[in-house]
Parts: sequence; structure tokens; C-alpha cells
Amino acid sequence: MSVGAVTLSLTAIRVSDLSRSVEFYTKGCGFEIEREFTTPSFTAAIVRAGSAGLELILPTDGAASEPAEHGDMLRKFVLNTNDPEAVIGRAFGFGGSVIAEATEYPEYGMTIGVIADPDGYELEFVGPVQPRA
Repeated sequence: MSVGAVTLSLTAIRVSDLSRSVEFYTKGCGFEIEREFTTPSFTAAIVRAGSAGLELILPTDGAASEPAEHGDMLRKFVLNTNDPEAVIGRAFGFGGSVIAEATEYPEYGMTIGVIADPDGYELEFVGPVQPRA
């Protein structure tokens, strides 16, 4: 990496149940846990899918009692996989809510499916069109 070059390491999102979210992202979506830590104001876990990461944050200060607001700026996380249907099925088993079943779009050369995590964040899984048997 050249001097001054920048890469995006992770995005931090607030969750309501850290254990549930870690299980959803690792067992349901195939992320790997990098580390967990606690600060005076929150407990967190960093999970990664390749070089992309999510910092799952559970507030422990006064903000913990306030419901999280997603706002309207964060739309979704887009993740690549060779089998969106399988990942969505697995993630559903760990508390996800299917928004759109994995659907092939041959005109774009991809298969896309969308699921919401237990806190309502949307994850779009994108993969290739599966060859016909």
C-alpha cells in the first residue's frame, strides 16, 4: 500500500443482543470472529468476511436503554458468495428474516437474495447464476 493510501476496514453497527448477533453473522452468514472487547461505554465484537468487517456494538452506558434508530442513510451491506440461496437459508436459521429469496437474474449474470439480521440491518447476498443441470 502506498503512503497515504486508504482502505476501509469495517463498519460499526449497534446491536441489541451481542451474542445473538455474533452467532447470526458467524454461524448464519459465514463471517469469522476477529476479536471481542469491552470499553467503558460498550461491548463489541469484530467479525469479518474476507477483508470486510463489521464491528457489532452493544452500548453499556445510558444509550443502552434507548432503542437503536437505523435512520434512512444506511441502505444495506452487499456480500459476495458462490451460493446466495444456501447462505440465506443458513442465516434464516440463526434469526434472520428473509426479505427476498435468492433469485437468478441471467440478464445481469447474478443471483441476488436479501435477508435482515436480527436487528433489521439488510444484507444482500450476490453470487453467480447457477449452471443448469
